[in-house]
Amino acid sequence: MDSILRWKTLTRFSWLMVVLAALFHFSSGISVVTKAVQGMAALSCNYNISVDELSRVRIYWQKENNMVLSIISGNVQVWSQYQNRTFSDITNNLSLVILALRLSDRGTYTCVVQKTEKGSFKVEHLTSVMLSIKADFPTPSIIDFEHPSPDLRRILCSTSGGFPKPSLSWLENGEEVKAVNTTVYQDPETELYTVHSNLDFNVTSNHSFMCLIKYGDLSVSQIFNWEKLKEDPPGNQIGVPILIGVSVV
Repeated sequence: MDSILRWKTLTRFSWLMVVLAALFHFSSGISVVTKAVQGMAALSCNYNISVDELSRVRIYWQKENNMVLSIISGNVQVWSQYQNRTFSDITNNLSLVILALRLSDRGTYTCVVQKTEKGSFKVEHLTSVMLSIKADFPTPSIIDFEHPSPDLRRILCSTSGGFPKPSLSWLENGEEVKAVNTTVYQDPETELYTVHSNLDFNVTSNHSFMCLIKYGDLSVSQIFNWEKLKEDPPGNQIGVPILIGVSVV
């Protein structure tokens, strides 16, 4: 019964926090913290308190409409989505620490501190922090994939672990060239993307291809150079692939 009453109390308080947070956002700016996926974030409540005071206050951390962590009468409760990777750093402005960051962690977090006044708890402090999660694509790799015919080679450009959804283009001398196929896949659990694309080219000529991947306002690229060996007799010409990694921000 106590657990049910406590849950109902926290649910009612959740709606109160939404209203209070809206008023707070209107009156003052929200600090923004940007971290990389799988990293660690410490969101400051901007409120100092001693360990002895914990039993006389209530502390709530909420992300939008969902509870994240509460400290009531010194007892800490962490909600299921944040279990085993979230805690409150009492000695550092009541910061909410989140480990192994996921894209789903991005959003606005609100910290509320309540103190007793004339026998009832009233809001003593309220602050909000916006957590932004970035997931950069590493420089793509290009490999010599297949030989569809004696005069043709197929190369594969790929990279993974980034966000938002990428677009991939092949360029030669600044002009876009048509790929054989391009595939973009999003992992349903992590929300991160993988992209790969094949390109065929004629080995009897020199080439310099750029595999360009754009995502949001950022991009990464890789350059693949193919040099034909001139001394080889006709019909037996081979080439040498050369990779040059380029990262563009």
